[in-house]
Amino acid sequence: MLVLVHHENEVSVKGSKLVVLNFDSVDGFVREQRKQGSDVRWDGWDLVFWKPSHYGFSNKNGAFRRGVNGKRGRWGVETRVTVNGDGLWKVPSKNVKHS
Repeated sequence: MLVLVHHENEVSVKGSKLVVLNFDSVDGFVREQRKQGSDVRWDGWDLVFWKPSHYGFSNKNGAFRRGVNGKRGRWGVETRVTVNGDGLWKVPSKNVKHS
């Protein structure tokens, strides 16, 4: 496997860019992503990213979010990132909001 380091946490593997996070950096990453408007949450040790999409109802990764305070709920698509055996989360860059 060819891994090229672009900057501190971003790598490219077979043309796909990933942000690689370890135990010390993942909480700060989640905090920053939430500040930038990303819908990311913890589910156990997994990171779950949710993006609104009207295709969510027919997608195998589709999820419905109930509305709050009288707002209507919305369909979206979840991306789940699990921690690997080395203690790293490899987040696809398409799920990362950059400042």
